[in-house]
Amino acid sequence: MGKTENRISIAFKSSLKYTELSVLVLGFIKKLLDIDDELFFKIEISLREATNNAIVHGNGSDLDKLVHMEFMWDKRFLRIHVRDENDRKVDLKEVEDKINSCSLLSFSGRGIMIIKNYMDRFEFHCLPGGSEVIMEKKLS
Repeated sequence: MGKTENRISIAFKSSLKYTELSVLVLGFIKKLLDIDDELFFKIEISLREATNNAIVHGNGSDLDKLVHMEFMWDKRFLRIHVRDENDRKVDLKEVEDKINSCSLLSFSGRGIMIIKNYMDRFEFHCLPGGSEVIMEKKLS
């Protein structure tokens, strides 16, 4: 990561009303980078899905748990980390199997499919004290 990279970090309680906070930060970055509307739409939908997953599935909407988010960018890319504070191991393969079995109307799993299709990079990590999604979109 080079010297020209920019970074914003935020953390908020596990309430869906804070999803809009993450979108406001993304909107600020959109203006800085002059991201076109079509590209912004894909990033915004992915961010909403990752944020809502962290709040609902990761933290169980427990207001004592936080969602940690970091935005990193330069003129070539935008990378977003979204981490929850869940205390259980999430099996991404199990979620992907649900997606592949066409259970698209299921309450869980669609967000990961959307992120994988809209972003250029997707990673999921189970960490001590939480799960983390890393997603990246190339800007040029």
